[in-house]
This record gives sequence, C-alpha cells and structure tokens, in this order.
Amino acid sequence: MNVDCPLVRAVLDRRGNMHERVPKDLRAAERAFARRPSMKRVFLALLLLGGCESCLKRTVVEEVTVHPAPSCDEPAEPELLAQGSLMSGPIHRERVIEHFRVEARGCLRAITVRQEWSRQITEVEAVFDDAWNPIQVWKRMSIPGVPEPEQYEDVRLYEFRNEPATMTERNAEGRTHRAFRGGQPNRLVGPGRALITAWIQRADLEVGETDRGMALDVRELFERVDEVALRRDADRFEDDLGREVRVYTVFGRESVFADENNIVIGDLAGLRLATDLGEAPEFRLPQEIVGP
Repeated sequence: MNVDCPLVRAVLDRRGNMHERVPKDLRAAERAFARRPSMKRVFLALLLLGGCESCLKRTVVEEVTVHPAPSCDEPAEPELLAQGSLMSGPIHRERVIEHFRVEARGCLRAITVRQEWSRQITEVEAVFDDAWNPIQVWKRMSIPGVPEPEQYEDVRLYEFRNEPATMTERNAEGRTHRAFRGGQPNRLVGPGRALITAWIQRADLEVGETDRGMALDVRELFERVDEVALRRDADRFEDDLGREVRVYTVFGRESVFADENNIVIGDLAGLRLATDLGEAPEFRLPQEIVGP
C-alpha cells in the first residue's frame, strides 16, 4: 500500500516523531491505529483523513518564488530590544525552556526563539518590517541526543512575500514546496510564547480592544492559515512576578503576560522568566533550503 500521504506517515512514525502538536484528524487516526492490525490501520487512517493533503490548508506545488533575505537600503548593526529565557511552571507535564531575543535591524525587526524539551528542539527566526508585519520565517526542528541527528532534522522556510504565502521544507526525504490556502496572512503564530511579542507590538492595543486578521500558525506539524483574534484584557498583578502585567489572549483561550514594553514575559499556565539557566545556545540559521 502506498503511504506517501504525510498525515499517514506521521501516524506511523508517531512514537519517534519530533513535532510538538498534532491536528484533531491525525489524533483520531492515531487512536484508530491503536485498535486495528497494521494493514487495516493504514486503510482506516486513509479513510479518516479523507484525502490527506487535500484536507489541509496547504497544497504541494512544483516551485516557489525565491526571495533574498530581507534587508535594508542602509545596513545597521542589530540593536537588542529584549532577551531572556522562559521556563514552564509546575502545572506543565514537560519541562519546557524557551530562549528568545528581540532585535531591531535597521528597518527590520527580528525575533529568534529556541524552544527545548525532552523530545524536541525547535529554533525559529522570524523577520518583520518596522511595523511588525512578517516577511520571512525559518524553523528548524531536531531531536536531542540521537545518533545522526541530520536524519531527523526538519527545516522549513515560510515566505510571506509570495501570494499565496509559501513554505519550503527540507528533511531526510528531500525538498518539498507548498502554498497555503485560506487567505494571505499578515500575522504569525509560532512555537513558544516569545513570538506573540511581534503581534502585540503590531496591534498596539488598549485594554478591551481586539485585533483580528489572517495568521499563519506554524506551531503544528501541518501549518495552516486562519482568521485569529488577539485581545487585550485588563492588566493584573501577578504575585510570583511581583509586578503588574499586561494580559493578551489569542485564540480566545491562550493568555500571555507582557511587560510595559509589550515583551512577553510569561503566560497564564505558569511559564515564567528564568534567570538561572545560563547562556542560551547559539542559534543556527539554516542555509540553502530553496537552492538546487
């Protein structure tokens, strides 16, 4: 049986998979797999997934337009706007550490994130214009502590300058190009919490206001474009932070805390700034993902 469908491959490889979150349709297929003999599992998954790529908000394309890295007419030395490390709280099942850095690069803004937990390392560099509109995003996913780590490395380049927005993926199986359906995104939702800083900066909300628009969500194994809202709720005093924080809620349910400069410093689930984690590992920017 041909199982080239990435959704089915993900179910088959689930126990060794590096990715963070799984869509509902994939979870349903995975539960079915646990109750059926192997060949029947694949067949049932194909039925449940109803066409694989065709059910997703992205489609395989032959090629994508390759843009140079974002740059300014007058290059400038990066200016550090914020940096830090976030660590999950006691209610989290896994210990998650997130190192982040926010920079002004002349006419550009950039956020780099390295998120670590026991089964995955995710590195992201997102580049924005000076109004915090996303331009280009890199994401690398890898598994810590495995032999031949390059065999498990997955690198993705998201390009917002293409219409529709596109993704190029490189892994051990080769290189694949995809285009996103659902609208042209001008907001970004990514792994961890620090990347929400960009949307908060872009929206510049007062308490009670909401910013709604098309966002590319790259947290999932299967990325998607959706209309998403960011709402600013009433400020609150957080005892464990010893300060008043600004509260922003995305997706109507995920609340993060930001400081007076609108830099994310924690969330309602217990993620907090940590000062005893040492220096963050060096960020490795991927290269030549879209080349021949």
